[in-house]
Amino acid sequence: MDSKKATKEFETVLANALKEAYPDIRREKEEIHVSVSVPRAEYGDLSSSLPLGLARKLKTNPGQIAEALSKAISEGSLLQKSGIIGKISAEGGYLNAWIDEKKYSERVLKEVITKGQSYGNSDEGQNIRMIVEFPSVNPNKPWHIGHLRNALLGDSISNIFKAGAFLVEKIDYIDDLGLQMAEILWGMGIDESGKDVKYDRFLGEEYVKANKKIKEAGAEATRARRIAERSVMAQYETAFSYGIYHDVMIWESDIIRNRLVERTMELLREQGISQEPKKGKYAGCVVIETEEKDVKEGEEKVKVFIRSNGVATYIAKDLAFHMWKLGLIGTDFLYRSFVLQPNGQTVFTTSKTGEPIDFGNANFSINIIGSAQQYPQKVLKEVLDAVGKNGYRVIHVPYGEVSLKEGSLSGRKGGWLGEERDYTADDLLKEMKLKTMEKANEAGKNADGNGGEVQEKLALAAIKFEFLRMDPAKKIVFEWERALDLSSNSGPYCMYMYARCSRILEKTGIVVESAIGIGKHAKRDIGFELVKELSRAEEVVSKARKEYRPDIIAEYVLRVSQLFGKFYESVPVLNAEEDRKLRVATVFATRQVIYNMLGLLGIKTLEKM
Repeated sequence: MDSKKATKEFETVLANALKEAYPDIRREKEEIHVSVSVPRAEYGDLSSSLPLGLARKLKTNPGQIAEALSKAISEGSLLQKSGIIGKISAEGGYLNAWIDEKKYSERVLKEVITKGQSYGNSDEGQNIRMIVEFPSVNPNKPWHIGHLRNALLGDSISNIFKAGAFLVEKIDYIDDLGLQMAEILWGMGIDESGKDVKYDRFLGEEYVKANKKIKEAGAEATRARRIAERSVMAQYETAFSYGIYHDVMIWESDIIRNRLVERTMELLREQGISQEPKKGKYAGCVVIETEEKDVKEGEEKVKVFIRSNGVATYIAKDLAFHMWKLGLIGTDFLYRSFVLQPNGQTVFTTSKTGEPIDFGNANFSINIIGSAQQYPQKVLKEVLDAVGKNGYRVIHVPYGEVSLKEGSLSGRKGGWLGEERDYTADDLLKEMKLKTMEKANEAGKNADGNGGEVQEKLALAAIKFEFLRMDPAKKIVFEWERALDLSSNSGPYCMYMYARCSRILEKTGIVVESAIGIGKHAKRDIGFELVKELSRAEEVVSKARKEYRPDIIAEYVLRVSQLFGKFYESVPVLNAEEDRKLRVATVFATRQVIYNMLGLLGIKTLEKM
């Protein structure tokens, strides 16, 4: 049961009490709603400051108003009609409410048991089409840990929106026309072999060498689809190792070939949004004067979309891409299968040959892009607003830099290349697996049988949770020990609590199929505190969705895990007597909520650890 329902029932009780005690006073639902909050435990489960708001209008002490409202509630049948609110008291200018723990526990546990893996989901996004673009890494290097943060955010945000019944399309944009591809080809000459290393790493090494040379000589950009596709395939090996999958990849070369930029520029010209200066600094260019200032270009508000030589800038191509995303401009994209992913789904790619498929034409587009790109993202939305197509439909989720204590990263300088330790996403996972094995050896739990699976899941949980538990906009300094801490505040810690729940359920031998009748044994103890926290799942997921923040989910599942740890230590489950079924159902529900929330973060659980 969503905790919002308890709040709504309290608000209904308040509204009805107001009618009885002060029939001449009208208060809007929103005013009653904002008056409700969660107080300290000693003051109940919910509290309302409504009497304080009424005091001035009634010219009465707020304490007296609280007493009058409390009397109207207690002497009438308002609590009986509510069912969930068990007791009301007046405290100063506040009305405090206590939830009926017996009724509430039964309702919450029943809902978790009934909904199972869909508990915490909603249908608020039904029939709304959402594109999430990530990580859009240039096809010239392996993923470093900054790219990994982008991919993990995109994957988790996609999961969170799917949990709201949104129709989510995961898109990867491949820039195969940038200078980086020309630099690679120029630097590597005719050698495309890839040597005996992973191909994205080979290209990354060539890119670093070429960038050193390019300071002394020029180079021309060239299309290199074959090489880029080999690199992307290698990058997708990394994605698959992290359980990250896509629906379609859109290539910049196909955007150009399908004349999306020309169509977009024609539309801007027709609507008088763009200008073509005849003289001055921007003579011969196609520009747009924006409200946003470009600090890098000396605070100028003019943004160039087409250079005087006829070449489209990055933002022009990005605008055309977004016009396609939102169904604002037609295209003749054809698609073919790129690769069958480990999850059994095909990722498609735009191509010269293939079949038309219904991609794009979304209601909203979420872009997971670094904080440094906030200016072009604001310009993008401003231009879409000018077109009259609601630029707010493009949501930029900025994220901060990632670093390890051991050093920083730079794709151009080859900062991910290291003789002693590498910092690609591949190497991060490899290193984490080794560290999980070390932990297992220290604890005397050497892996056997499915030990490889345990080691891999723990390593992935440690990395993913550490990357996602922080507000996306903030920088991350990744710490190995914190990520693998089994005692608290980590992905493996939450997995351990899930496994502990599984072990308890296995030992009890009770199959939890119903919560009917178990609420009568509920008390105001740690078990009830845990149940109240479990009831917040849908509310938490909805908040994470509205704010595009997986860290809200991470902090919530940590809170549930920590409360369960206290519950396990202070309340016997296996040796319980008359309330045994209630406690087992609480363990079952906790296990389900941890499973569901970790799933939204892309983390798979373990039954035993």
